[in-house]
Amino acid sequence: MYKYENTNGKHTFVLVPGGWCGGWCWAPVLERLTAAGHRAFPVTFTGSGDRVHLLSPEVCLETYVLDIINLIKYNDLNEVILVAHSLGGIPSEIVLDRIPDRIRHVVFVDSMLAMNGECAMDLIPKEEVANRFTRAKQHDGISLPVPTKVHFADEAVRDWFIRHMTPQPLRPYLDRVQLEHPLGNGIPATYLACTASHLPASTLSASRVRQLPEWRYLEIASGHNVQLHCPDELTRILTDLAQIER
Repeated sequence: MYKYENTNGKHTFVLVPGGWCGGWCWAPVLERLTAAGHRAFPVTFTGSGDRVHLLSPEVCLETYVLDIINLIKYNDLNEVILVAHSLGGIPSEIVLDRIPDRIRHVVFVDSMLAMNGECAMDLIPKEEVANRFTRAKQHDGISLPVPTKVHFADEAVRDWFIRHMTPQPLRPYLDRVQLEHPLGNGIPATYLACTASHLPASTLSASRVRQLPEWRYLEIASGHNVQLHCPDELTRILTDLAQIER
């Protein structure tokens, strides 16, 4: 089997998006990583982004897990820096549980992190959960419609972001995490919190991580979609973390 060998300090990144997004949301960071000689593979989950035509009631959390695992497997990736944003943190937890031998470091970027037996909805305030169920029912019953409000200082970026978002499959929010090993599975892990975000699910997840002495906890002065707000700073942080030996 072909195995890519890291040379000259260059690394392999797998970039996992959050809700309503596809691999497209990583474009500014992808551009910077590849310009620096690294390899970077953005994930687009089944039913989202350019795979929106695959949306169906069968798209679930396990689908998301396999989207990531199969990208790693069929591109023969090893020593991966797994970077997970927002909702993408939850399937990435399970990826670490199953294929730790392929992962060098994991970076959770303002991510949702569910404990064993929890689902993503458990991290969200009850009133917002009820609101999401109502919106899904009014939409198509299987997905959440695209949010009408997003916050970017740059209007062009905001408009581009809105044009690219697609409805978010509902089941990945509802399926419960089942882990065979402790969270992180012994892989070097970093949580990067966006200090201007204030999303309840991310705030809860960050507070949990700060109780884990073996995890790194970092902060960046940015809104939630940091890969678009601060791509230069985020790329620098990711490449610095990639240097840490497993």
